[in-house]
Amino acid sequence: MDDVLQGVVAAVQERSANERAILNLLRQGGPTSAAEIARRMDLSVQSASVITRKLETEGLVLRGAPVRGKKIGKPSRPISLDPNGALSVGLRIGRRRSDLVLIDFEGRVLDQRTVTYAYPTPDACLDLARTGLVEFREGLPEGLRNRIAGIGVGMPFDLWNWLDLLGAPRAEMRAWRDFPAEDAFTEAIGLPAYVGNDGSLACHGEHLFGAARDLPDFGYIYVGAFLGGGIVIDGRLYLGTRGNAGALASLPVAGAGGVMTQMVEFASIYSLERRLEARSPGKGATLLNQENWTGFEELEAGWIEETAHQIASASMTLVAVLDIPSVVIDGSFPPEVRQKLISRVEALVAIRDTRGIHRPQIVAGTLGTTACALGAGYRPIVARYLIE
Repeated sequence: MDDVLQGVVAAVQERSANERAILNLLRQGGPTSAAEIARRMDLSVQSASVITRKLETEGLVLRGAPVRGKKIGKPSRPISLDPNGALSVGLRIGRRRSDLVLIDFEGRVLDQRTVTYAYPTPDACLDLARTGLVEFREGLPEGLRNRIAGIGVGMPFDLWNWLDLLGAPRAEMRAWRDFPAEDAFTEAIGLPAYVGNDGSLACHGEHLFGAARDLPDFGYIYVGAFLGGGIVIDGRLYLGTRGNAGALASLPVAGAGGVMTQMVEFASIYSLERRLEARSPGKGATLLNQENWTGFEELEAGWIEETAHQIASASMTLVAVLDIPSVVIDGSFPPEVRQKLISRVEALVAIRDTRGIHRPQIVAGTLGTTACALGAGYRPIVARYLIE
């Protein structure tokens, strides 16, 4: 372990519970006076002041301009997170593209790299993380280059079970099966790596920074090359015992002739790409990479109808099992396609038999392909500075 990584590990271990709780309070509540911090943390004003001064010295918080209250006395200076106090890298490994982002303490994207491919390989993803980090650092002021807390990686679990659908060679599929992701990314960039399921981390990103910011309980459905999902209960991302909760792609559904298959065969951009390839060989991926989907309106309409039926069923299943009030839907498609899909899902949910359950609110996601990279990227910041 090199000196930089040792220093990061030591910092993670040394951060006190009260420091983390105060930083968490500021992240969730925005600028807050020292007196209010003391009240909400059940600390003396002196203790809160000592902690916030320490955090200010470390460059993690800022003091705003003085604000005079209604009572006579010294004006207070609201305390807020310093956006430059903590930075992190997030990597989304998708079946057709990977997105690497540099984010600040407030989750704003400062820089970004995107690569596309026929299928992902471990070496290509490691190289993207390694070279991307170097470029990110070069673009930062010198004083901020050591503020990067680590890298969070969102990737499909059991990736080797899916790549055959995209025509990946068996050798590349096997490479993913034995790939020690966290150790490999840690070694590649010299900073702690945190690896999680791409669907769950996209859900996490939407909860932290997107349309689900104010939803304490919801299911999340993401329509990408394949189908993914996540679950938030009581404001916390629920991962399940194996970290794969919300794996909607694997839900059993009836296929042709009543033969059981998985939902991924119908509700995924992969299924639309297959139809495009059947009509125009060699052009499917190119057509789907357009900023606006054009030239295949009839296939798009049929795909939306079929996908909406599957997502409506999945939404009702989530409600029946978890009693959640909302389902957030997003995907790696143009905004107008998302809106068509949302509208059709809402119409289908409105006519479903809801005896014994409550009909869920359908919410449009806002982050698209960035959701996973943001959710993954915030994990190192949480591990080092905040409360999980």
